Amino acid sequence: MIAIMLVIAVCSYYVSKHRISTHVQENYGGTFRLISEGAARHQGEKQRLWLSAIEKISDLTFEQRHISSKALTTKRYQQLQRDTYVFNINPLLSGGQVLIKLADKEQYLEVKLADFGSSLVRTSAFLILNELGRHKNEQRLQALDNIRSMFNYPIQLKTLKKLHLPTTNIRTIEKRDISVVLKNSTTSVPALQAYAPLGNSPYVLVLGDIPFFEWFPASLILLGVLAILVLMAISSYLLVSPLEKRLASIDKQIELIGHDKDLSMPAPLGSDAIGKLSNTVNTMAQRIHKLIDAQTEMIGAISHELRSPVTRIRFRTAAIEDYQNPLLSKQASGIEKDLDELESLIDEVLTFSKLKQDLPALDLEPISVGEFFSQLNHKLKINNPAVTITYPANSCETFFADRRYLHRAIENLIINALKYATDKVEIGYDFCDQQQKIWVADNGPGIPEKDRNSVFEPFKRLDASRDRQSGGYGLGLAIVKQIAHWHTGEISVANSSSGGAKLLFSWPRKLSANE
Repeated sequence: MIAIMLVIAVCSYYVSKHRISTHVQENYGGTFRLISEGAARHQGEKQRLWLSAIEKISDLTFEQRHISSKALTTKRYQQLQRDTYVFNINPLLSGGQVLIKLADKEQYLEVKLADFGSSLVRTSAFLILNELGRHKNEQRLQALDNIRSMFNYPIQLKTLKKLHLPTTNIRTIEKRDISVVLKNSTTSVPALQAYAPLGNSPYVLVLGDIPFFEWFPASLILLGVLAILVLMAISSYLLVSPLEKRLASIDKQIELIGHDKDLSMPAPLGSDAIGKLSNTVNTMAQRIHKLIDAQTEMIGAISHELRSPVTRIRFRTAAIEDYQNPLLSKQASGIEKDLDELESLIDEVLTFSKLKQDLPALDLEPISVGEFFSQLNHKLKINNPAVTITYPANSCETFFADRRYLHRAIENLIINALKYATDKVEIGYDFCDQQQKIWVADNGPGIPEKDRNSVFEPFKRLDASRDRQSGGYGLGLAIVKQIAHWHTGEISVANSSSGGAKLLFSWPRKLSANE
């Protein structure tokens, strides 16, 4: 912000300096030219007296200098040789000086200006009267035309009776003195007018309107406001852009954490608040992945170790069955069933653990609808013979997915539906536009709306009173959700038209690299 204010201050300074220089040169260039010509007409003591007379009626001060003066720089000297006068504003913008070339090329006149208003106007009126006074009556109109060509504002002759001025100004004119009036209007820029009586004649010389220098015109204020807004926008961008890049880096780290990516420690982002946040996120990511790796390793180890006692129990169960005792055989059969269930649970845990690891390279390929559902029907028709599974009619349509993982996902959805369906499971699909959908619906008890998000959590079963035979292990739908995530899709729950639950697996249509 300090830099912005400094830039604005510097720009304002140079703009104001340029505006003042332009204002003085446009409105008082003729005045300086008359001073130059008047000083050239007088020599010696007469010149000094003539300049002294101008000083008395104005705030100007004159000083005659030699061309070799140290105050005259090379640049000013070259300008003075080229032009009649050179205007130079002081650093405070409160006044300035005018260097006027004299007839004597070894001398120049330095005029100090205290302001850029009434004193110069009064001086202009005095010099014009002095110039007209040098000519005879019949030549004054021609001289007035020559003078008018030196100035950018109107110069007129009017009788005193036609002037609409306050009484105070009329009295000043009647005393044969110059009167300067400030015209102030709410709809225009303030202006100066000078009224100078022309000798003993009934005429008054009227100068103006002469624009009054306005420090803060509406156009400049508007330009300044726009400049401030632009500079603020640029500075904000320069300040925010590096922060956005650093925050984007942190966001990428967090996104990788959310996708279970293996992170290597990136370069530090500094010691400020954002840098500390980045270091905290990095440390958290490393710790999370260490915990995940430890958990995965532990699950794998436990699952592997469980298979050994399961195998030993099977051998002992087989030995019991050899005794041909009906009671023992019944108990052994129950143990075998429990062991099958335990091995199935171990397989599900290992599968889910593998799926939760890094995203695999999916082999996206076109899959025939008829072929896909035919394979599912052949594999699942013995799961629950009492339930009718309705597959889509044979179709030549194709969809794109990883065949192995999609087959597992839809198989899990059908197995889930078979557990709760009363007597019917319906399977459908829709491959419109760029979104591919497969749904499985049953006519069972359905899923309450408040529980529809939690059914996809690992080991989540809605009804704790259900046994494992009907309720499963709570991993099937969690595996489906993971496969949907890999395909950048989603799995959702809705009501089935037959009264049960309808699980919808949807994912975008993406062609394989060979397509």
